[in-house]
Amino acid sequence: MSDNTVFNLLDEPWIEVLRIDGSPDTVSIKDLLENAEQYQRLAASLETVNFAILRVLLAILYRSWDSPQWRNQMAASKHWQQKWDSRSVFDSEVEDYLNELEDRFDLRHPERPFMQVADLHTSKNEWKSLDILIPDAGEVGDLFTMRTDIASLSPASAAAFLIHTNAFDYSGIKSGAVGDDRVKGGRGYPIGIGWAGWLGGTTLEGHNLLETLLLNYVPQREQAGSDEDVPVWELEDPLTSSARPGFEDNALIAKAAGPVELLTWPQRRLRLKWENDQVTGVLISNGDALGYTVQDQVETMSPWRFSDPQTTKAKGLRYMPASVQPGRAMWRTLPNLLPNQNFAKAQTKYSDNAPQSKPAKTVEWVGQLSAQGYLDPTFPIRMRMVSMEYGAQSSSYADILSDSVHLSALLLSPDGEVLRSIARLAIERTEQVDYAVRQYNSNIAFAVSGDAASDTEEVQREFFFSIDGPFREWLTKLSKSKDPDALLVEWDAQLRKTARAQAEQILSKQPPSVWSGRMKDSNRITGPVALNRLQGSLNKILGENLNSKKGVEDE
Repeated sequence: MSDNTVFNLLDEPWIEVLRIDGSPDTVSIKDLLENAEQYQRLAASLETVNFAILRVLLAILYRSWDSPQWRNQMAASKHWQQKWDSRSVFDSEVEDYLNELEDRFDLRHPERPFMQVADLHTSKNEWKSLDILIPDAGEVGDLFTMRTDIASLSPASAAAFLIHTNAFDYSGIKSGAVGDDRVKGGRGYPIGIGWAGWLGGTTLEGHNLLETLLLNYVPQREQAGSDEDVPVWELEDPLTSSARPGFEDNALIAKAAGPVELLTWPQRRLRLKWENDQVTGVLISNGDALGYTVQDQVETMSPWRFSDPQTTKAKGLRYMPASVQPGRAMWRTLPNLLPNQNFAKAQTKYSDNAPQSKPAKTVEWVGQLSAQGYLDPTFPIRMRMVSMEYGAQSSSYADILSDSVHLSALLLSPDGEVLRSIARLAIERTEQVDYAVRQYNSNIAFAVSGDAASDTEEVQREFFFSIDGPFREWLTKLSKSKDPDALLVEWDAQLRKTARAQAEQILSKQPPSVWSGRMKDSNRITGPVALNRLQGSLNKILGENLNSKKGVEDE
């Protein structure tokens, strides 16, 4: 860096990536876009950082290629295919866009530093420790507490965590910025978490970053070509310590202008403190409040779930972002993440035909591209989700939840409904078998002690641990299958085998009293009785098995 008063994100290396050969690298925005095919994926240690940076890169592409023509689906699809076939995302339009706005990407610009307010300050001119900028460190006991007492950050690290904080910052009391009318007693009172913190952040990944960028680029939207739907660095007037009009505190109805604005929504006002070429402090205050129940027609990178409480409160249909669920593998919620032509309807008087859940718009878009012939139905996609889990009152970071599944474009397409129905049935049966195994465990516990089972959660964890890998492999095969019914039979056999193995393991750990058992009502519950009941449940869920009377599985 030749001039330590400049750190331009377009030219300076700051984005961590993994090259195609598996080696790590750090690159600038221009390097990444110019050579996107040479990189597998973004490779920051925290998946939330990768998600936040990807959204910045996507905002650049949206605005570089923006046109009112993309409001038409066919025109937008052809435009997308042209970019896909060109095997480059760094064309003359992107280059011109970045050249025109070059100074807006300077982390140290004196008037408009990237994602910051140049004169942000408190009445006492206080700065905060860098701990609050970094999720896995901090005075609030955040996440993994791997880092403590961080004295300084390089410009590259500061850039990544600045973007992350704007996207995912926790709620709670913030520094009271001078000029913000909402400040009381020198404090900024909670206006909610950063926008991305609400999401089940969904990324469709290809073989490399070029494909990943385009798979998550949805040009067809009603705001295409609008000068209002822009990222934060394009705002005509620079941000100040105050919220923009309409976004002060009215979070229940405040709506973004469009999906591009949401990609970098300024929920916070930020400023980095510099000493020479290092960042040594930070100021984080409240920014623009946003309605988290009214963005389902705007946000493209999250699935959605119907919310009865929010619908009742608003007296109108409302959806909440569907985030990753702690302790629950992503594939178990797959029916809610993919299109469903026979969707479950929300039970509400405010709509007769509203779906209970909705997939991310990126998922629907790629499915349409596949159905229309713009993308090969066999194209392999890794669907990744990430969510931030927050502590009490969302005033601290608690955990980062991330998972992914491998599937084909066909599973996202309207043409893939048969495959999706098989997947839904397989998942439904898996949940039913899990319940049957837990019931069996309860019967075993009663046979031994007369009491309820105390290890139900442990038994469930063990079941899903055993079935997780096989299901992921099965789902990959389903994406390519020409005989999905045969694959469902195969999965049924896997479920029966897994349930029987766990049942026998549970039984083998019991004392001799399990064989004599105990009376319950007019029945004696013993180990063999519990095993027979389990077999009956499996037959009901999966169908009769030739060897069910023998109590063994013919493998």
